Amino acid sequence: LPDVLRAFHDRYPGIQLLIEEGGSHDLVRHLARGALDLALVVLPLPTPSPALTTVDLLREDLVVVSSPEAPRPGGGRRTVRVADLAGERLVMFRHGYDLRELTVAACRAEGFEPDFAVEGGEMDAVLGFVRAGLGVAVVPRMVAARSGRGLRVTPLARPGLHRTIALAHRSDVAPPRAARELQRMLLER
Repeated sequence: LPDVLRAFHDRYPGIQLLIEEGGSHDLVRHLARGALDLALVVLPLPTPSPALTTVDLLREDLVVVSSPEAPRPGGGRRTVRVADLAGERLVMFRHGYDLRELTVAACRAEGFEPDFAVEGGEMDAVLGFVRAGLGVAVVPRMVAARSGRGLRVTPLARPGLHRTIALAHRSDVAPPRAARELQRMLLER
């Protein structure tokens, strides 16, 4: 997204974009109210809506991040199974964040309730809590790669966990020209 936004601003320097970060639940609600023109959401949508049009942009793997000073999750193996998280304290996103629902559902599918060390944060806060050694978190691989030093990244064992990012907009209202151009640039990447 940062590269696309830079290219957009280079091409259209007079257009100001307002970026709102949130979970797909919140973003879908804002789209439905007309408060947003476009949203990057995680599929499947929390509540399927014929009023929204979505276009897949990418599928990304999720990884486990931990503090380098903490013991390695999963007993030090190169990959971690979701079942290995049963013995870990998790730093968890706030309600409404797709990663929260995905992680909790994966843990329950393995037969355990996750143990939260801290919950309620946005992405930057979660990464900061992990860096501080409060627990581990399941995050997108791209986020872990861009987060800089201070985190150990451990892949999830196959089949792993994944998420699909899609671009969404209302089906009944054409996005404004600037939003359509941003959409075009996102789809070209």
